[in-house]
Amino acid sequence: MEPVTPYLCRYKGYVFVTGLTTPEYIDSLQTFEIRDSDIFLVTYPKSGTVWTQQIITLLMEESGAGDAYTTNLDKMPWLEYPDGRPDYVSRPSPRLFASHLTPALMPRGLRERGAKVSFVCLSLDMNRQTANKVWTLYCKSYL
Repeated sequence: MEPVTPYLCRYKGYVFVTGLTTPEYIDSLQTFEIRDSDIFLVTYPKSGTVWTQQIITLLMEESGAGDAYTTNLDKMPWLEYPDGRPDYVSRPSPRLFASHLTPALMPRGLRERGAKVSFVCLSLDMNRQTANKVWTLYCKSYL
């Protein structure tokens, strides 16, 4: 990974937090096995990720699923940042994941399987701190 700042690095044109993931792990996501019951929350940074995580985890708890974990991070771990998370394969269904990854870096099976994807993006008026062009390209890649 190419350093961008002391806290950020770049891989395949995308920026990641330094020390939380590796190029090998990001590449391994292409073959990550998707279950039909998986639920992915995909968001652009700073566009409502945490409150949407909370809503989804509360809905899952209400349905009787997901009671084994105590924090948001344990209930809905970040797909791209595996550090300290339990083995994703051994998690009971339905598995919940959060991600800021673009479609190019998401697991290939996500398009082929019946997993649910909740994509959240806010209008530029509500998210002025993000660059206009980058935000537009990110949203168009999902829509």
